[in-house]
Amino acid sequence: MGRPPGKFTQHRKLSKLSDLLEKHPQGLTIPEISAALRLTTRSVRRYLKYLRGPEGSDTLESIPYGPRGTLRWRMNPRDRGRAMNLRRTQAFGLLAVRRVFDVLRGSALFEELEIVTQQILQLARRPVRAGGADIASDTRMEERFVYVPEALRAPQERGAELDDLFRAVADLRVLTFRYVPPKSAAVSPASARGAAGDRGTRVTVHPYAMILHRGGVHCIARDVKSGQIEAYALARMRESEPSETARFELPEDFRVEDFVHGAFGLGRARYPIVVEFSPQVADEIRTQRLHPKQRIATAPDGRIRLSLSVPSLAEALAWVLRFGASARVIEPPELRDAALRELRNAAARYAR
Repeated sequence: MGRPPGKFTQHRKLSKLSDLLEKHPQGLTIPEISAALRLTTRSVRRYLKYLRGPEGSDTLESIPYGPRGTLRWRMNPRDRGRAMNLRRTQAFGLLAVRRVFDVLRGSALFEELEIVTQQILQLARRPVRAGGADIASDTRMEERFVYVPEALRAPQERGAELDDLFRAVADLRVLTFRYVPPKSAAVSPASARGAAGDRGTRVTVHPYAMILHRGGVHCIARDVKSGQIEAYALARMRESEPSETARFELPEDFRVEDFVHGAFGLGRARYPIVVEFSPQVADEIRTQRLHPKQRIATAPDGRIRLSLSVPSLAEALAWVLRFGASARVIEPPELRDAALRELRNAAARYAR
């Protein structure tokens, strides 16, 4: 049979072997593994050696079976369901996105994640065993395969509030806090959450989800008083307090993706908008999946109209203005008027 072609075939086989042994706590003989994975017994022995890890590791063990001394291989019962065999390729993939958690710095949650990150980093830098088909450990791949998040918005000193929010979301605890809405609305007063004093309005919510979005921490939660599901920014929360006794049930039909709208912000999609784009940027818009429910209509001269619903007209305005003269708001009137004001003000500044 030999080794099948493919750069990551060995990785897939190791993963399948690990899954197979997890599903058979009593253990399997080499011929049984060979039949299940369609490998030669020689290949099975090689993969068992890789899976067993460095000398002295007891993650994988062999136990006598039958009168002839046949061995069964199994995951150590102590480690089943807890140990995870992470290959270097997978480790570099996890390390690439570690910076997304920088927004959590200052919290106990960040410290917990940092412990795991350092363990993964040690694994990635561990010397490769002779004969292993894996990424080399001395190429500094962890510094060359990275995700760069947007600029952080959450204040570093909000660690206690961040931990309160995470605890409430994780344990389904009722959360109370003061919420300070934006002082002014970019589009119209109707798009803001009502007036409030400097200390904010007292809100009691059922926190359904915690989202890291655009360098900030947000919560999707149901307002107990109004019954509406809204998006709340951690940066605007004050005096947060998770209940020690009051819990809630997560609705079966809750889906966090229904409240995440990419460039258009977070929350309920309550504002239908229509924007027309010139042929110069039509391809850019047409090739992007901006929203799951977007609709695009094309005119004979190459212009396109994009229709969708957004949670925030202020976020929609900022997005539309990126395209300058290549975009024209058709609906709603308040968004069109806001775009016109912004463009006139910008032109006035350049005319000075």
